[in-house]
Order: sequence, then C-alpha cells, then structure tokens
Amino acid sequence: MSKRDYNNQLEKRQKIKDTTLVVGIDIGSRFNAVALMNNFGKVLGSFPKIYNSRKGFDYFIEVIEGVKAKQGLKDVLIGMEPTGHYWRKIAYFAKDRGYAVRFIRTTALKHQRELDESSSSKNDVRDALTITNIIREGKYIDTVIEDDVYRQLRTLSKVRERMHRYSVGSQNTLVAVLDDYFPELKEIFWSVKTKSLWAILDRCPFPEDVLSEKISTLTEIIARSSRRRKTAADKATDLYRLAKESIGLKKISLADRFRLKVSLEEVKRSEVLLNDIEQEMKSLLAQIPYSKYILSIPGVGSLSTAVFLGELGNPANFKHPKQIIKYAGYDPQEKDSGMRTGRKFTSKKGRWLLRKFIYFMSLGVISNSEFFISYYKRKLEKKNQFGQLLKKKEALCAVAIKLIKVIFALLRDKRTFDTEATCLALAA
Repeated sequence: MSKRDYNNQLEKRQKIKDTTLVVGIDIGSRFNAVALMNNFGKVLGSFPKIYNSRKGFDYFIEVIEGVKAKQGLKDVLIGMEPTGHYWRKIAYFAKDRGYAVRFIRTTALKHQRELDESSSSKNDVRDALTITNIIREGKYIDTVIEDDVYRQLRTLSKVRERMHRYSVGSQNTLVAVLDDYFPELKEIFWSVKTKSLWAILDRCPFPEDVLSEKISTLTEIIARSSRRRKTAADKATDLYRLAKESIGLKKISLADRFRLKVSLEEVKRSEVLLNDIEQEMKSLLAQIPYSKYILSIPGVGSLSTAVFLGELGNPANFKHPKQIIKYAGYDPQEKDSGMRTGRKFTSKKGRWLLRKFIYFMSLGVISNSEFFISYYKRKLEKKNQFGQLLKKKEALCAVAIKLIKVIFALLRDKRTFDTEATCLALAA
C-alpha cells in the first residue's frame, strides 16, 4: 500500500465517529443478511434478515432507527459488495432515506474472510459481519451513488455493450450463412453491414436469384443503396459473374431462404438499436459541461467520452488522478519476494468497461495527437527494470495512464487540450 492510499484509508476511518452506526449487508436475490456495529466493532442487536419487498425494506429502516435510538447514535454508514444487480434496490432505497452508502471491492470480502478466520468458508451472516468490519476500518471505495446524467450514461453504456456483443454475434451468423450459399459476396462487399449488400440480399440473396436479374437492374439496386454510384455498374458486373461461378450450395429450399432472411434482419435490427443508443448517449453527453474538455483531445470521440464519464461518474468526486487510475484498474502491480523482482502488470481490479474504453481512447490519441505520439515513441525506446525494451502493449498502458492524468488536469482546471498548457498543468 502506498503512502497516499494509507493516508486516504486513515482519513476515511477517521470520518467514522463514535456516533456512527456501521451497517454491513450481504446481498441476496430474495433477502439480505445484515450486521450492525458501532465505531469500536461491537455488534449491536441481532442479525436481521431483510427481504427484497416493501415490507422488508420498511423493516430495515425500523431496525436501523431502533438501534440508533437505543445506542444514542446519529449517523449511518451502510456498506455492501456491488455484485450482480440485486444491490441496486436496497442501495437506492437507503440513499433516499439519507443514509450514506459505500461499496467494497469484490475481492476484499474473500481476502478479509480468510484473514479473520483462516478459512474461505462462508455464510450470509458471517459475510455481513466481514463487510461491516471492512467498512468500519475505512477500506471502502470512494464511489458514491448518483442518480443523475452520469448514472443514465452508465446505464446506456452497459446496454450498448450488450447490444454490441449481440450485433457482433448476428454479423458472424450472417457471414456463416453467406459462406454456405454465396461465399463470393465477400469479394465485392467489404462488410456485412454495408447498405448495398443489404439491398442485394433483400432482392436476390442467392446466386440463382442474381442470375435471374438483368445487370442493369443489379446496377440500379446497388446505386440506390450506395454512396459510390460510379462503381455500381462494375460491382453489378462482378456480382453477375461471381454468381455464375459460385461454389455455394445449389439446392435452395424455403428453410434456407428463411435462415438468411432472419440472419439479415438480426444484423439490421442490432445496427438500428446501436445507432439509437449512441445518439441518446451523445444527447446526454451534451448536458455535461466536462465533456467539451475531454473532446478537445485529438483522437477522442463522443462515444468514448460518454462511456468514460458514465463509468467514472462525477469527476469532482476524484481528488487525484491516481484515484481514477486505480478505479479503472490501470494501477501498476508487482510481485517481489526477497531477491526476486517481479514484472509489473496492471491490477485490472477496476471497472472493466471504463478500462476498455480508455484503451480505445489511447489507440486514438497515439494516432492523432502529436503530444501522445511522441510520448508513445519515447516509451517504446525505454527499458524496463530487466533492461528490456518495453513491448507495444506496455507502452500503450503507459499512454493510458498518461491520458488519465491529462484528462484529470483538463477537468480540474476546466480547460481544453493544449500541449504546452497541459504539460504545465501536469507538472503543477
């Protein structure tokens, strides 16, 4: 643990006063196990079972207020492990009642359980107690629950990611279908997402259908759906020729036609939904003043910025770039023992979607920004602790960390990207 991390944990620990009731919740699908402690670690009351219902949540408030009144406590700090989606209901319910809600890392519970009992065995009550102790010691994440434009962006980021995976799957399915019936199409159309391919597949999806049409008709179909009208005639000619030479399956049944139709519709539908989601994300992004500072960096686009801010939340909650680096899982880790020095690697313990898009942003800036291009080249010429030149992936991770620091400086100073000014801001 670094000095900064230790002091940060100590500061969080000192915020828990003698008048604070610490509550740990082990989240479940039907009910949640709850443990209550005071500042000194004394267990207060029994271990109530809180069902995920209105009656259960009302009982939860009744228990907390009862213990507060009995013990003379004023503040409430609730901690939980944000696994799955079941935590959201009780977390937002507690927040709406004015209670502070914080989270612990998903790996912290297991490690603390083994430290306390030298065993990995678990049950709901034991986990609730362990979570309560972790929170009481100030070992929680600084993240706060937000129900604003940042939360909306994060929700849409998750939805888009699921839809993107579905889209990739549907494209692969369509590619497999075309490989069976008309594999030569990939020589003409570079992607299964091209509008001209969709137009052809709607009108004449199989080689026998193409051969039944005139070349002029094929030219018109491609020209109407493509931006490159000048090449439509050439494509139509090639399409007719390849249909004659096709090695695809010859016996086409109604089932084969239905298979292709469904695959094509899945690709179209996923593309439309993805476009709608991204447009909504850009609309929300326009409501965030911070976005213009990030977008001023060459190579960083609207989608990456929207996901970045959605996953990060309000940047004002972060006081140092290292907090964001750790939050994204880009903090360097190493395993040293005795005379052995281990190779450094990223922890990957943060939000994976944030880490993924920071990686995409890094790829963008090393292609469009002279500041990051030169930094990337310097890193490729640098040697690690073993005297070896950094690999491209290692240099790119260094760029990602530098990019986070640059973004933090821009947001902190509320300024757009300028190479010289940014360097000075980072040095400050």
